[in-house]
Amino acid sequence: MTLCEQKEMRIKPAFQYRNDDGIAYDPYVSFIEEILRGILPKAFTGNPNRETIQALNESLPIMTWNEPAKAPCTLCCSLLCHGELTSGVGRYFADILSRWLIPGKFLNLSSVHSLDFRFIAHPDQSYFFTQVLLDVETEQQLAMIKRNQDNLRQEIRLNILSVRHARSVIAIKKLSSDQKKAMIEESIATVLDPSSKNLESNLFGQMHNFWLHLSAEDKIQQIQEQFSPLVEERLKVFDATIFHEIKHAILLFGEKFTGLRDIRHLSRLISYQYLFRRTMMRQLLESPEERHLSIKILKSQLLLTLGGKNGPTVLGILGAMNVLRENELFEERHILEAILHCLPQVRKVENSFVLDRNSHDPIRLFYLEIEKNDSSPFSILEIKELKKNLPHELKENVESVLHPVLMPRNDEEIMRNILLLSQQLKYINDLPQVIISFNAQTEQSLQFIVILLRVLRENELSLPEIFSQSGTDFKIEELEVKQVGLLRKRYPKESSVFKISLDKKKFLRRDFTIDLFKARQEVSTELSNIFKGIRDFNGGIHSKQQEVFQTLRSLINETSSPTDFLLENFFYSLTPPLRQSLIAPTSLKNLFLLMQEALLADYTKETFFLKEQLEDAEQLIMAASTMSCIKDELFSLLIKLKIPASDLTYTYVNAQGIHCIGYIYQNNDPNMRTLFHSTVMSCLKEWQARIKK
Repeated sequence: MTLCEQKEMRIKPAFQYRNDDGIAYDPYVSFIEEILRGILPKAFTGNPNRETIQALNESLPIMTWNEPAKAPCTLCCSLLCHGELTSGVGRYFADILSRWLIPGKFLNLSSVHSLDFRFIAHPDQSYFFTQVLLDVETEQQLAMIKRNQDNLRQEIRLNILSVRHARSVIAIKKLSSDQKKAMIEESIATVLDPSSKNLESNLFGQMHNFWLHLSAEDKIQQIQEQFSPLVEERLKVFDATIFHEIKHAILLFGEKFTGLRDIRHLSRLISYQYLFRRTMMRQLLESPEERHLSIKILKSQLLLTLGGKNGPTVLGILGAMNVLRENELFEERHILEAILHCLPQVRKVENSFVLDRNSHDPIRLFYLEIEKNDSSPFSILEIKELKKNLPHELKENVESVLHPVLMPRNDEEIMRNILLLSQQLKYINDLPQVIISFNAQTEQSLQFIVILLRVLRENELSLPEIFSQSGTDFKIEELEVKQVGLLRKRYPKESSVFKISLDKKKFLRRDFTIDLFKARQEVSTELSNIFKGIRDFNGGIHSKQQEVFQTLRSLINETSSPTDFLLENFFYSLTPPLRQSLIAPTSLKNLFLLMQEALLADYTKETFFLKEQLEDAEQLIMAASTMSCIKDELFSLLIKLKIPASDLTYTYVNAQGIHCIGYIYQNNDPNMRTLFHSTVMSCLKEWQARIKK
């Protein structure tokens, strides 16, 4: 090698260093020089000038591989590329070789050498060199590496070129977002082999993800720059902890979410999250046992994606809510169901859901974007409807996870019921006698025990045959059949004890409680269809209750709206429960209308709502407040008054954060009705005075 060649090949690190800092740089730099002499083009070492430097730059990245003859062996892979705009390429090179030379197996990295350097004779440009040594254990592995290395070499080269160009485009501040993306696409097209369609598709997908990564990095810096003056100007609103919120939020959002959204929108999200968290922490200190909710509806538009167009305008739902117990669930499906109850014709925007959840923190911060099914814009009326109804829908959609319920079988009780039903069978044509009892709840199903007694006539089918021919979906489990006597000394009385399981999901209410009565009613109805009629021995009161409820529902004229869910809570909380089937549906309707009026009342001026309505010999009273302690106040009053249960029926419903207590007082004496109303009024006024103090 000539003296000129040796001078051309001399290199120095591209970073500042000192020879007296305890690190031996010179031997390491000489070691890298020796390796470079073996991989650089001969034209560069033989004729060092500007043309050869330009030719070297155009040929980068350069990759070399050794050719081991047999295994076990060490594979040596070297890479030389530009030093500018290629940060992270060393980790990428080592990782992709370890992972993909043999797909599905990680090759052990036994050694890695890297250096960011400049040629002493041409110090204007920096270069990066890395060498990776990998362990190859078997001949089979070596053969697979030789088959894969050419394709992998091409993919590594294309990715390094594309990433470097994308970073150079991003660095041009004067270009718009659309111009930058167009330049990136054009650059990729020039380096791709048009015949390699699969590789092109793969690279464009990788470049799309990389674009999002670069865009996200750029936006993080912009967001921090935006908030710095706010911290200085508005210390009472924002303090230095906002920067921790920014880092946390960006990690939570992810690169895809951040890269596709406008910087202004991201800043608003982080600001509201920060303020919501501070507000809720203060509310939890004051009222830790109450449900708190902060919500904001924001308009947003998805930004241009690689090769795409601007997305439609969507609505972003940003909120913060606390959970009260460890077993409460509040996930994406709960939020989406609450939104669909308000606006049925919408769908979620893919990859738009964000949930900030910490097992040790009761606060749940969430964000979800929605769009209309037909992609049309949201009207002002629809946004108002969402703002009005979504808060209480979200609170009602919190799910409590309960442990499965198991009631051990009581054989003594079953025998008593069999004897009781046997006594009811007196004639040949008597309907089958049935007792249906809840038995167990599992994660998937509800189980009922059925005791069925029937008179067996000539050629009577067995129970499994009857179920099989009926076409029912019910399956009999643990069937026990026995004879318990004869009717007219000729016709056997047969008792059958069996289990029936139902899918639990069908009976989940909107607040994720289980409608056990509805499940039992389905068992009773299906058995009646199978046997062409039954006598539901322990379902008489339930049937009467259901009859009254259906009449009440028809009077209210609500069958599928949120009011129907409220109506169920109102009706089934009537106490004593026996009164549910005895009070006239018209009286229940009027009390329910009073409750709806209480839900619409303005509680900013008055602590409580109280209204009375007279119906012949009945007095209807509805009291309500946003403060939960009104319930304890009025319940303690009832204990003091000692009104007979036959005269007074009451109901308690907590809806939309408003606690409603309704009374139906049946007394023919108008003086007693007046006294009852005045007593309730006095009690509430004294309670209000104590609250204000």
